[in-house]
Amino acid sequence: MDIKGLKEWVLKNNLEERSIKGFWNAFQTYREECSDAFEKDFPDFDRKHVTIFVDTVSLTITNWPDEDYNHVVVSIRIQYKGKAAAMYKMVFSLTGEVEDDYLDIY
Repeated sequence: MDIKGLKEWVLKNNLEERSIKGFWNAFQTYREECSDAFEKDFPDFDRKHVTIFVDTVSLTITNWPDEDYNHVVVSIRIQYKGKAAAMYKMVFSLTGEVEDDYLDIY
């Protein structure tokens, strides 16, 4: 397996930066559309208390055992005030296009 090749492809396609931007967009949408839940999940919200980092980058064979529908998934872990708060995943096609994203609040 060519891990270095995958890493180069991720860097070349700016998947880390694009995923972080995608997280902030999804997070803002959650804040606006679910304000009551947001206040409960992030009391006294202050962005300076949010820590995010790329947790994993994975190649996923989605249509097993066929290999005709594959993705690269970037998972970002989110902490708020030092505690685990959420996980965000952005799913990319092998051409580098965004296929989907998920924000799971704990």
